Amino acid sequence: MNTIFSRVADKLQNNKALAAVYSVDALLSFHYYLLIYISSSFLAQFFSAAQISAIYVIGSLGTVILLLNISKVLQRIGNYKLLMTLIVAEILATIGLAFSVSAGLIAIYFVIYLITIPTMYFGYDLLLEAATVDESKTGEIRTSYLTIGNVIIVIATLLVSWILSGGNYYKVYLFSLLFIIPLYFVMQKNFRHFVDGHTPHIKFRETISAYLKNKDLGRVFNSHFLLQIFYAYMVIYMPIYLSKYIGFSWTQIGLMFTIMLLPFVFVEMPVGWIADKLWGEKEMMTAGLAIMGIFTLIIAFITTKDFWLWTSILFMTRIGAAMLEATSDSYFFKKVNKNDTDTIGFYRISGPASYIVAPILATLSLSFLAYGHIFIILGALMIFGCHYSMALTDTK
Repeated sequence: MNTIFSRVADKLQNNKALAAVYSVDALLSFHYYLLIYISSSFLAQFFSAAQISAIYVIGSLGTVILLLNISKVLQRIGNYKLLMTLIVAEILATIGLAFSVSAGLIAIYFVIYLITIPTMYFGYDLLLEAATVDESKTGEIRTSYLTIGNVIIVIATLLVSWILSGGNYYKVYLFSLLFIIPLYFVMQKNFRHFVDGHTPHIKFRETISAYLKNKDLGRVFNSHFLLQIFYAYMVIYMPIYLSKYIGFSWTQIGLMFTIMLLPFVFVEMPVGWIADKLWGEKEMMTAGLAIMGIFTLIIAFITTKDFWLWTSILFMTRIGAAMLEATSDSYFFKKVNKNDTDTIGFYRISGPASYIVAPILATLSLSFLAYGHIFIILGALMIFGCHYSMALTDTK
């Protein structure tokens, strides 16, 4: 770990633009990851499970529509002004979520939150691309970028276990402002004169056609999309299940999730190296999907309140997820180049799109299954995903 951070520090010392991008991403990530796992439980104080699903679908649908038309927005106001507007909107939405007691207002503020965060990450992706002077180091820079994010989510989740007590969610929202408010001034200082590059409009039909024609591209996209559905499903429904149905406190859940997320810090880079040097991505993707599927199925049948049992099962699901995340990205970017902007743009939209599919899937499942048993559907879906990964043409 020390080696990773020393290498990152060396890069940042020699590239001030890159250092600025890393700093704004770190601030946004701390803000976002403080809130990501508590959001559904916070909403559960005001809404039913079906209503929570509907809020996520509405917000995520707005995000997808915005990202599909992002080039038009950037042509009008530019990336800097867009990001500054989104930061202000996010600050106001966070304050609203901290203090509002009206269910209607909370729904509106939360939809704003759902739209601003993914769009901001898209904007920072453009900043990172502009700061990457040496294209031969793109992989190394992006791996460092992801690793920092993975470390932040572990730290942020641990902080939540300390901050959140007695169901006082407003404390976490207020604490998250300590990161999003400085973000405005860091952006203003470093990117006021940012010059936009060309961001082509995503041609939906042509892009779908490209995925259908290139079977390997379609298969790796499907595998990656299943991973995003897994994340969305777990973010929305697992915290509610553990707190409301199993009976864990948020102090316990925060610590549990902190341990659960460690594979993203320690597993992804070795898996990427193994995929490059030894086995290729196909086998590692399949193993990741199988591990995720098996241990998610087990979740549906565990009802005992045993901290270490639950932590172990959730930890295993994330070992599978870390394997799949590292190898699906690696495989995808080996199949495209920097000119495949539509294909890459559509791949990025899979995250917010999963927050449309996962709530719909869960809501349909809840119409005929008990809450805990909706994880049977998710586990089965991950195992089914092995069909896509096994059919890939291996890179080794």
